[in-house]
Amino acid sequence: MLHTIPVETLGPQGKAMAQAVESCVHCGFCLATCPTYKVLGEEMDSPRGRIFLMKEVLEGQMSAADALPFIDRCLGCMACVTACPSGVEYGDLLAPFRARTEQARRRPPLDRTVRTLVKETLPYPDRFRLAVQSGRVGRWLRPLLPTELGAMLDLLPAELPEAPPLPEIYPAQGVRRARVALLAGCVQQVLAPQITWATLRVLARNGVETLIPREQGCCGSLSLHIGEAEQARSLARKNLAAFPADVDAVITNAAGCGSGMHEYGLLFAGEEDAAAASAFGARDATSASFWTS
Repeated sequence: MLHTIPVETLGPQGKAMAQAVESCVHCGFCLATCPTYKVLGEEMDSPRGRIFLMKEVLEGQMSAADALPFIDRCLGCMACVTACPSGVEYGDLLAPFRARTEQARRRPPLDRTVRTLVKETLPYPDRFRLAVQSGRVGRWLRPLLPTELGAMLDLLPAELPEAPPLPEIYPAQGVRRARVALLAGCVQQVLAPQITWATLRVLARNGVETLIPREQGCCGSLSLHIGEAEQARSLARKNLAAFPADVDAVITNAAGCGSGMHEYGLLFAGEEDAAAASAFGARDATSASFWTS
C-alpha cells in the first residue's frame, strides 16, 4: 500500500495507481506471460517486480533513476493483465508512472532526438510517408550515424504500397445491421493500407455501415505509452470532436490504438472533458466484443 505518500499527491490518476499496487499479491502467474521476463529471467523485468519498483519510487524508498531501466524495458503489452487472478490493472499504474517520471527526467541529447523523431513522425501519416521516402536517401549515410538512428533506418521498408484515399462512408451490403465509426490507424495507413480496406469489406458483407471521419487523427497511444501525457490528450481531443456519437461502436483494427482508446478514462481523469473521454473509450470495440453484442 502507498503508506508514505497520500494518494492525492499522485494527481488525478492516484487512486487507480494505488489500487493497482494494492491488488498485486505477487503470486507469479504473470511471469509466464511476460516477454521480457521470459527473455531476461530477472524478477525486476517481470510485472510483479516492476509493480514493486514503482511502489518503492512512489513511496520515496527508491530513486526513479534506479527503477526506470526496468520500467523502460516493459513493452506495455498487458499480457499479464489477463493472466492475473487478482485482477491487477497494470496499465493503470504503468502509464501514469511513466508520465510522472518523464516530467523530471533528463535524457541524453541523442535519446531526446530519437524520441522527438518518433513522436513527431509516426502519429502523422503524411509526415511518416515523407520520412520513409527520405530514409532511403539516409541509408547512404548509415555507417556515419549513431546506432539508434541507424537502427531506425534499418526498420524502414524498401517500398510503400499504394494507399487509395478512404471514403467517408462505406455502405453496408443488404440490410444494414449496424453503423460504426472506424479509426484508421496512423502508421497502418502508410505501411499496410490493405488491412483497412479488408476490414471495410468484411464489415459491409456483414451488414455494417462504416464511417471514416475525415477530421480524425492519431489516437494518442504512442504518446501515452511513452509518458507524453499532454501530447496524448491533445491528439485524443481531436478525435473526441471528430467522431460522431450516433454510432453503435468505434472500431479499430490496430491493437495499439484500441489499447490507447480504452485508457482515455484514465488519461483524462481530472480534466474537464473526462466524461466525454470515458464515454468515447467505452464505445471502442474489438471485433470480438462487437460481434457478440
